[in-house]
Amino acid sequence: MKKLLSLVSVLVFILAACDKDHPTTDFPPDNPTVISGPGWLELPEIYKIDGFKFFSHDGTLDGRKIRNWSFYWDFDNRVSSWVAYPLYESIFSGASRTDEWGYDPLLPASPQQNVSGGYKDGNNGWYERGQQIPSSDRAGYELNSSTFYGTNIVPRNPDFNGGLWANLEKKVRSWASESDTCYVISGCITKGAQYYVIDRSGNNVTVPTAFFKAVLRYSRQSSVGTDGFCAAGFLFDHEEYSQSGKCSLKVNKSMSMSVKDLEGVLGFRLFVNLGNAIGEEKAAIVKRENPQNNNWWWK
Repeated sequence: MKKLLSLVSVLVFILAACDKDHPTTDFPPDNPTVISGPGWLELPEIYKIDGFKFFSHDGTLDGRKIRNWSFYWDFDNRVSSWVAYPLYESIFSGASRTDEWGYDPLLPASPQQNVSGGYKDGNNGWYERGQQIPSSDRAGYELNSSTFYGTNIVPRNPDFNGGLWANLEKKVRSWASESDTCYVISGCITKGAQYYVIDRSGNNVTVPTAFFKAVLRYSRQSSVGTDGFCAAGFLFDHEEYSQSGKCSLKVNKSMSMSVKDLEGVLGFRLFVNLGNAIGEEKAAIVKRENPQNNNWWWK
């Protein structure tokens, strides 16, 4: 498993402003354990039987209602298994931190983290509050303040969080700036976790063993990819990439992997609604493509 986790990663981009060009429907009905849900391109599979629960935030941008970000809450570990959201320039341009740390209004406080004052040391020392959808991905008070909800926070090694992971987040925004929309999934792996931190209410919060990103990029006028879509994935072992010498590396092509390979590690499908937009055969091509061979990501 550790060998797989060392592989490295995925990011997902695409279109929010252009959703009208790619109508979507409910999740594919081929798996009876999958819950029907919104047809948004950024969403992974959602299951009936894993004990997690799906939530979604909306918001306002330029006077119109938009979707903000969604999350899949893991009650046992007190973290979101993943957060998914559309990313395009107008939604993050001019972003400024609100630092409005607090509870998420979509669920009761009792199963959440209390992140108002940062974590206390757990059984492996101190970790800082890391955001799954970064503050810099959302402009305006309403949208930005939601990124400080406890449902968006995970314990991260501070060197990794402010180094390699932050570099990846910046890279994703640069890709979004050159796209109509990037659909992004940002998540963590808790299987096999041994460490925890303690929140301000005395609750244990699991320290993930690994972090991943998947980016589905869409551009209507691009000759890159399939029907304007291409995708990349990233996976980082938390402990390994928190070490000196690796924690502040710049993101490069050798760290990327296909979405299909990332799905193989995670055990569930990403961008589950892409087939509804462009057909299952084309969606499979997008997921199988090795981003290391696509120079658009690395120009």
